Amino acid sequence: MRSVIALITLAFAAMVNAAPISVEEEKSVLKTYTHCNRPGVFALTFDDGPFEYSWDLAHTLNARGIKATFFTNGHNFVVGDFNTTTANTRDGPKTYAEVLQTYVELGHEVASHTYEHAVLVSRTTEYIENQMNKQSDVIFSATGKRVALMRPPQGETDPASEEVLHELGYSSVLWDIDPLDYTPNGLDAQMELVRGVVEQDIEGETEGHICLQHDVHRDSVNQLTPAIIDYISGKGYEFVTVSDCLGIDAYQQ
Repeated sequence: MRSVIALITLAFAAMVNAAPISVEEEKSVLKTYTHCNRPGVFALTFDDGPFEYSWDLAHTLNARGIKATFFTNGHNFVVGDFNTTTANTRDGPKTYAEVLQTYVELGHEVASHTYEHAVLVSRTTEYIENQMNKQSDVIFSATGKRVALMRPPQGETDPASEEVLHELGYSSVLWDIDPLDYTPNGLDAQMELVRGVVEQDIEGETEGHICLQHDVHRDSVNQLTPAIIDYISGKGYEFVTVSDCLGIDAYQQ
């Protein structure tokens, strides 16, 4: 009898070891992405805007044939009324609602970063729903689209917030390249962080990248973005939006 029990125990242990449970699958119902679904592509993403540099950035990218994804807030760097507060752009004063409109008109993607750049950890369901629904309304009012992609501020969620975001129809988009453009490290140090990831790629095998930047920082817009574009273009990558990078819908149907 003891030998039979021992055999059963060994068999069970072998089954457990042969099929480990994924921590990622176990902990979350929220679809979360950190990189693209195929090699050779690169997604530029910008958080925390729109702000005074955003309009010009969108047009500069468009002039170079590049489409990006903007994870937006309604009340962050914009502290006044979103529909009437203006930024001085190369095309004259533009409201921040017009900035969102031009994103869509130029083929960029708009996504959510919560209404007030609110960290969603240890929050009530009502709080999370309010942050997401208010930002959804801001974007819909400006563009006529309900977004399906979001990025949690600081990249942080917990099981409770993941459940709410899932129920609201969102997917979460994180990143695998962070040049720390919000620090005073300087362009060389920031580009070294980009190269430190990309130079490890195996051509035709390593899946493409999602790069985190912030269009509220002038140097990130005017210095880092052109440097990244030149470097990534030289490596032969194609710039794509996040929905293209992941093969999913940017907007809710």
